[in-house]
Amino acid sequence: MTRFSPEQRLFFKQMAELAFTNPFSIEREQKDCALLNIPLGTLDIYQRSEKIQVLLLDQLPLNNFCITDYQGNTREHIKFAWLFYQFHEFQAPFNQFIEDQRLAGDKPIELPCAKALSQRFQQADFSIPETEKFIALFYQLHRGFYFISKAVSGDCLAIINLRMRLWTNIFTFNPQWYMDYLCGKMEDFSTLLLGATGTGKSLVAHSIGCSGFIPFDLSKRCFKESFTRSFQAINLAQYPDSLLESELFGHKKGAFTGAIEHHQGLFARCSEHGAVFIDEIGDIDIPTQVKLLNVIQDRTFCPVGSHEKTRFSGRVISATNRNIEQLRKDGHFRDDLYYRLCSDVIEVPSLQQRLQENPKELEHLIASLLNRVTDTPAPHLVARIVNHIHATVPKNYPWPGNVRELEQCIRRICLTGNYPIIKPAQRNSNNGFTLAADSGEASAQRLLQEYCQFLYTRHNSYEAVARITQLDRRTVKKYIVD
Repeated sequence: MTRFSPEQRLFFKQMAELAFTNPFSIEREQKDCALLNIPLGTLDIYQRSEKIQVLLLDQLPLNNFCITDYQGNTREHIKFAWLFYQFHEFQAPFNQFIEDQRLAGDKPIELPCAKALSQRFQQADFSIPETEKFIALFYQLHRGFYFISKAVSGDCLAIINLRMRLWTNIFTFNPQWYMDYLCGKMEDFSTLLLGATGTGKSLVAHSIGCSGFIPFDLSKRCFKESFTRSFQAINLAQYPDSLLESELFGHKKGAFTGAIEHHQGLFARCSEHGAVFIDEIGDIDIPTQVKLLNVIQDRTFCPVGSHEKTRFSGRVISATNRNIEQLRKDGHFRDDLYYRLCSDVIEVPSLQQRLQENPKELEHLIASLLNRVTDTPAPHLVARIVNHIHATVPKNYPWPGNVRELEQCIRRICLTGNYPIIKPAQRNSNNGFTLAADSGEASAQRLLQEYCQFLYTRHNSYEAVARITQLDRRTVKKYIVD
């Protein structure tokens, strides 16, 4: 057995603690810097990891490492130090594999570094089940960091906290518990995303849904499924009530007029290792809420026109821009469904809050959003857009459309060189809504839109507005959102 000095034992203990620390947290930076003996804010996480790899290379007996040579706490600490080293050693191949799998689509492709990585586990005397589990964990950790980093960029406090919350949502606050007990068993942990329209809730949901645990098959050098298949999404606002049940649960051929073939619904498309994302969940009616509750509670559902039960095994992620507490108070959202959806409740911050916390967030966001269009960094263009926004947009502009509005603002400036601020319509205090357009006249559609918006302001419910106006709820929502 290799003997270590007290200093080495302390080092391996610190490494084991580091392996379980949220990579997006301030605590992780503090631990990195303490280990490296450098000031906070000196290096980013990638640079710190490179330097820690050098320390590990010096301290770990990598050439003849065998986990069975160690016992007790020393064995646990040095095991995680070794795993930390291998995880970062194969970081580039895993990141490339994520991109390759994304392009390949729903068919799983072979992991190119599987042979080299599995050989290291074999030489270190890990069992085959352990090897498969740790390779799957490596993949999940890399995907979690990759997708969270892409979905949530920025440096304000609210965004830093959001990244930390997302990592915790995927791996729990205690990764040791996750690894020992919950790995691959997170289907009962639902997530409810709250936040105004345009804040990026769908991107946040995507980062969670694509970062679940996917088992690895060592004999095939392949994961059981592609992460591209593991995330299934639906926006409830896109469908009328008459089709909503079919889109959620599917239908059999001949189940109703127009059902000319079998149709897989959202829950049927979700894989065993996947997640469903139900957007605009605050807008569904009570009967659909009851059916949705039964699926989440019993984990089974029947397609429309069938009595054959199908099992659903994925996680449930839902989102709404509505005030969920007010909906519950007014009886428009069932408490029992809410308690099935709220294992974790995450609020996505508004753009206004982000800019108030850190005005430099604007430049960072513009660079990030612009990169989606150009695919290459364009600092000169970013600077010009930032200057134009500062010159034309009021200092305390609330950005009611949030990041989505900023994205369109960037496109508008790129196309026309201008972004005129559209002020919200002024309400008439006598009747509660505008009765005429600027020309002094208003179309029937404009009057109806104003009336729906007025009623919604008073009742805060699409259903109430639909009942009063005798319009379809989807039509009501279109008038109010527009």
